[in-house]
Amino acid sequence: MLEQEDMVILKELKRDSRLTTRQIGSILNVSATTIHRRMNNLVKNGLIKQFTIVPEWNKLDRETLAYILISLDYNHLKRKKAKQADIAEKLRKHPFVFDSATITGSKDILLKVRTKDTKELDHFIDYLRSVAGIHQTETLVVLHEATRYDNPFDKPYF
Repeated sequence: MLEQEDMVILKELKRDSRLTTRQIGSILNVSATTIHRRMNNLVKNGLIKQFTIVPEWNKLDRETLAYILISLDYNHLKRKKAKQADIAEKLRKHPFVFDSATITGSKDILLKVRTKDTKELDHFIDYLRSVAGIHQTETLVVLHEATRYDNPFDKPYF
């Protein structure tokens, strides 16, 4: 079971993964050595899978964000003895795809993609439509991305 100190460590690392063990230790009023040990345990026990970054996408020529809903051709999948997850996994490997998920409802796969501009997005959609097993796509271009606050280690405010 996680202790309260571990939850604070997770919360602070989620907020800013650049924090040093000393900085986190000062928040918890414990030594950097203690924080280092706890962080190693969080990694070892699989509670932290990786440390990552949040890029500034417009500075990296990936400022166009879109979500693409995909409908599959299940007759094709049956003939090829393939599954919905097989196509989602294949698409996940494309460098424009940031998330690929199989979903319920009238669509089968949801992609989150980032491209340089809508022209590049259009080329990517053409590519998708050529992938065997994809029947139809629906693209939702994001006009404005609100700043996210996604720290699940905070206490809910409702």
